[in-house]
Amino acid sequence: MEESLKGYFWTAEDENLKHFGEIAVSTKEKKQQITIYGSFPEFERQHLDINFHDDIPCLYGFTKERKYITLIGLRIEYVSGSFGNDTEKSSFKAEYKLSFRQLIAGPAKFEADKKFNKVSISAQFLGGWTKSNPIRQKPISTKPAKKTPSEIYELHRTDPISFSFESGTCLFYDYISSQHRFDTNHLDIQQKTCFDFQFNQAMSVEELYLFLQKFREFYTLLTGVNLGLGPITLRDGIGLDFHYEYDRNIFNTNYTSIGSDMRIMSLKTLAASDYLDRFFHSYDHFRLPLSHLMTYLNSDRSDYIGYIQPFVSAMETIYNKSFRNIDENARAINPTLVEILDKYQLLPKHRQFLTNAKLAKPYRDLHLKDKLVRIINHSPKLIELVENPEVFVRKILDLRHYLVHEVDKAHTDLSLLNNRILLGKHIVKMKVVIEYHLLLLMGIDPVIVEEKIDRTFPNFVHFKRF
Repeated sequence: MEESLKGYFWTAEDENLKHFGEIAVSTKEKKQQITIYGSFPEFERQHLDINFHDDIPCLYGFTKERKYITLIGLRIEYVSGSFGNDTEKSSFKAEYKLSFRQLIAGPAKFEADKKFNKVSISAQFLGGWTKSNPIRQKPISTKPAKKTPSEIYELHRTDPISFSFESGTCLFYDYISSQHRFDTNHLDIQQKTCFDFQFNQAMSVEELYLFLQKFREFYTLLTGVNLGLGPITLRDGIGLDFHYEYDRNIFNTNYTSIGSDMRIMSLKTLAASDYLDRFFHSYDHFRLPLSHLMTYLNSDRSDYIGYIQPFVSAMETIYNKSFRNIDENARAINPTLVEILDKYQLLPKHRQFLTNAKLAKPYRDLHLKDKLVRIINHSPKLIELVENPEVFVRKILDLRHYLVHEVDKAHTDLSLLNNRILLGKHIVKMKVVIEYHLLLLMGIDPVIVEEKIDRTFPNFVHFKRF
């Protein structure tokens, strides 16, 4: 999907200085870019400092489609033509290409510091979460009857499903959109779905961006597939609606639909629970391993070897958060050390030294290999997935140690190093293990996770559910 917008743009520094520009947004090429034919003082400061990593806060524009545009989080990617301190001389000779993070379009200028308390989101494959069929055709009488096309159909609108979460409330709408064009006698009826969030406190655009990031991660985990957010509508409370682009680059084109039975839970189960609220409330607790997973899902996944270390780190973090305290409390002290402490009368500082010594360490802390095996052995389903946890982890860690440290190749299993297909299978299985435990950290019922983790896309393939 590709979209192009043309118009005149200006900066917050000087609204009277305007230059022609073209916005190109392409899902296929993963591009969000604007070309400005001219120069602004802010652009030239960035270029003369030779620093292409500082964001330009925002650009404003007005397009030929009579839309006001606000671009946020811009970065200079390419410069050509003349430039210099004299803006008048360089304005028609310079050409700047900038990427941007967010786009907002509407009937009026959207100031970057504007706040709002309501947002509607249409996410990918949202419609597959329900099985309702609100469009039904009436039987037509055999006798001639003058009926308009709209009278031949019954539209059954369903009541919204309500969710609660820490920052406000959410309604899931399954609604009907219909349009009748009399000139062509054409009736267009569509079933649409969206989430309608109402916040307790108005949010800025940057706060919204973080909120949408969290919500997309939550929704992605429930489906098992990396998903993008579709059209987003911002409502400011005074009757103005703005169209908001979260990130057009995040869009999954590998699936045509994801049915309700191919998700971790049904919409009704989610609505009857507090899982959404738990996710937002505990987000920082599992943010690091979730970040590693989402980085993998957002990439093209062509270089599997680059995910060895991040996934090992994610699995170790999960162990430390979920199992470390349990294992430490259940682990007995070294029997040899117990005998020494009972037999000899030692000063408290000497007893403490021995307790902290290497002799006691295996009983206080597991090695990295043991941690990874431990979180796999937590579930028979994960054991089934990797077949042999000890062998699976050893191959992963041998490759990880080879990449991070200088190791003896003769005593290291590097079978994954030059076998991309085998390495890819191991990486995806690690991804499933991380997903499994992230769902548990979110507070989702272990019975639900155990039942559905092998049924979501694309996990069923790796569980051999053909």
